[in-house]
Amino acid sequence: MRLLCAVLVTLPAACGGEPGGGSVPPAGGDRPLEADFEEVYRIGGIAAEGWDAFTEIADLDFDAGGRLYIRDEAGSSTRIAVVDEAGGLAAEFGRMGDGPGEFRDVEHMVARPGGGVVIVDDGHRAYLLFGPDGSFERAIPFAIENASETTSAETVRSAREGGTLFLTRSPAARLSGGEVSVEAGDRTIYRASLDEAEGTVAVPFAEGWEALPEREVTMEAVDPSDMFVALGDAFTGFVPDLVFDVLPGGGVAYSDSSAYAIRIQSASGAPERVVSRPLHPEPVTERLRERARARMIEAVESSGTGEANGQSLDDLPPAARAQLTAMMEEMLTGMRDAVANAGFMPEVPIVRDLRTTWEGAIWVQRWGSDPLAQIDAQTADAGEDPEGEEAAGWIDVLSPGGEYVGTLSLEETPMPDAFGPGGLAAFVEMDEFDVPTIILKRLPEAIRLAAGSPAAGAAGGGR
Repeated sequence: MRLLCAVLVTLPAACGGEPGGGSVPPAGGDRPLEADFEEVYRIGGIAAEGWDAFTEIADLDFDAGGRLYIRDEAGSSTRIAVVDEAGGLAAEFGRMGDGPGEFRDVEHMVARPGGGVVIVDDGHRAYLLFGPDGSFERAIPFAIENASETTSAETVRSAREGGTLFLTRSPAARLSGGEVSVEAGDRTIYRASLDEAEGTVAVPFAEGWEALPEREVTMEAVDPSDMFVALGDAFTGFVPDLVFDVLPGGGVAYSDSSAYAIRIQSASGAPERVVSRPLHPEPVTERLRERARARMIEAVESSGTGEANGQSLDDLPPAARAQLTAMMEEMLTGMRDAVANAGFMPEVPIVRDLRTTWEGAIWVQRWGSDPLAQIDAQTADAGEDPEGEEAAGWIDVLSPGGEYVGTLSLEETPMPDAFGPGGLAAFVEMDEFDVPTIILKRLPEAIRLAAGSPAAGAAGGGR
């Protein structure tokens, strides 16, 4: 049932979800970079028994002093661990509850550059601000402009200068009181100030390309499969994701289309600059559409696991088992119909993810050579990625000015889970028992110095 719920929640953004697909390197190919990162420390792992016995690492982030903040989820409990520059515990906090400074429903954690964290708590509908020692400072009620009160943030980043958050919205699909409601298709990057005392509203900062029209639909629902009727054209394959990260000075870099076109927005309303490489997305042929649809249907058919929230249906009372089985079958029927009629974008997107260093270098993760890897990524359990050489892909390193520095292979290094000051990069590594280890490394000087060059990059291009 976990996979079924994951597909139900994420498919409104686009069935096929994260962009996938290969691209043809320019003449001369990529400029290889060596992933010879210096290890600083590692914490966690199967042998850990103390504070670093992590369960599920949901967020990592650094402050300007090089302290690493870790959000660890264990069942319904959330805790924050603060790690000093040497890998020792500096602070640990987090308690579930309804009182001041207590967690109710944590969705995100980001570090405050000056020290401490911001907790995005959907239960409190507030940003909870904590100091570096874990002391609670204040709560700031939040909202997203022109969005319902139940809308959540999908990706949250903290400005390097502090005092500001940038975020995107999650799609929302709800079945309640005989009605199904769907909100999807918002491609806006919002900006929220943390300087407000009474509350803050996230307002538009940059508008991503609208691959599919934004939808707000409410209709009467006879059964759960009606939710998929309401989604309509949201079941579309090879829709590019909107991925972004912050830049020094208060701007953002983002990718929103199938093309290799990294957009830099320095300020709200300012002219946008585009940097690119001569890489071109492959067309979505009829043969590829058939293969992608077959992969989607296969994932739907395998999603009926006979479990609900990790509990076997056979362990439930007969009446509850019959009711839940019927509901799951109705939902599967709706998903089968929606996938069978899924549409597709004309091109396979190139960019999968994008992150930035504290110095402003842009790391662009490209998908591998198999375009179906995006289908596998969308339909996998949370936290799983497609495996194999064809799904691996590459990471392009661009200077702050957009100049191409070189390319790292994902077979040699994953994309860092967080960048820190002074070339620090944190990675989460899972063992065969799904126990996480956090490895802190420092980027080699050759990459740091080259990527620190402010040389102007290629401009122009379009969506």
